[in-house]
Amino acid sequence: MKIGLDTAPAALRETYFQHLASVLARYAPEHEYVIGTEANDGVDLYHGFRSSLPLSVHLRRVPSVMTVPNLNFLRYPHLYTFAERLFVLTLYRRALRRAGRVITVSAPAREELSERLNIDPSKIEVMVPLAVPAPHGNPSQAELEHVRRKYALPEHFILMIGTVESRHNHQAVFAALADVASPAGVVVCGRRTAWSDYLLGYARARRIAARVDFIYELTPSDLPALFRLARVFAYLPDADAEASVVPVVEALRAGLPMVLSDTQVNREAAGEAAAYVRPEARGEVLAALENALEDVSWRRTMQERERRRAELFSEYAVAERLMQIYTSL
Repeated sequence: MKIGLDTAPAALRETYFQHLASVLARYAPEHEYVIGTEANDGVDLYHGFRSSLPLSVHLRRVPSVMTVPNLNFLRYPHLYTFAERLFVLTLYRRALRRAGRVITVSAPAREELSERLNIDPSKIEVMVPLAVPAPHGNPSQAELEHVRRKYALPEHFILMIGTVESRHNHQAVFAALADVASPAGVVVCGRRTAWSDYLLGYARARRIAARVDFIYELTPSDLPALFRLARVFAYLPDADAEASVVPVVEALRAGLPMVLSDTQVNREAAGEAAAYVRPEARGEVLAALENALEDVSWRRTMQERERRRAELFSEYAVAERLMQIYTSL
């Protein structure tokens, strides 16, 4: 097959499909993959990412697959004008109904597509995302020490990564920190926001500021080392927050014990390889963090489960599932 892969002005999408094409070429080299302007020229199948399919795909009735990253224009209507929402909604409905398969990343997203856009649920596939490229080998001891010194990291710390806003419940970890038996600190990675300033004030008021560090400008290449230096990964977004599975996948790859909010998206990503809590239940957060920090047997069990779970997010697994979808069309 000659498979056309979408591209778009956004750099993230271009990078995603370039990575996707290289992975498919490595694990399914019997097919040809093209990206960009030439992707519509005589392809046997087209995989799109935008809210519409190319006209040539429609006219030639080329079998198509669409990946839907989010429905933010419906979730957050205040960010768009009425005309913008109507335009995107019309494009999406038309493209998704014509597509042979629709790929999304979670069961809630699948239900949202079916209910809000009236898409046949039988053609919506829930598939783990490719996430970020897997690092080639673990960071060396020298690299780990370099990252530790670069960010002045404590010996033991709880790592939190993601948008620093109230819906990600950093405060629940801060509140538990005052009572947890371990002397571990908390390292929060994310751009500076009004909420991060509030959290810093909260930490000072609770006299735990010395155990809290913020990294506002993180070098992406330092992430693998950061995940391996941490003692625990805490990720507590609300169920309705715009959450990503990418940090969970990185923690799985690193074998880093996790405390996650009990949401469907987190459970689909981590399965049984994490402790789940309700962020508003202070006792649950405290108990889970103490287990994750100090219980050696629990940590060993979770790390073994994470090793097996991480295989679902491997490049090979993603390529194999995509080829099953492609060939079904």
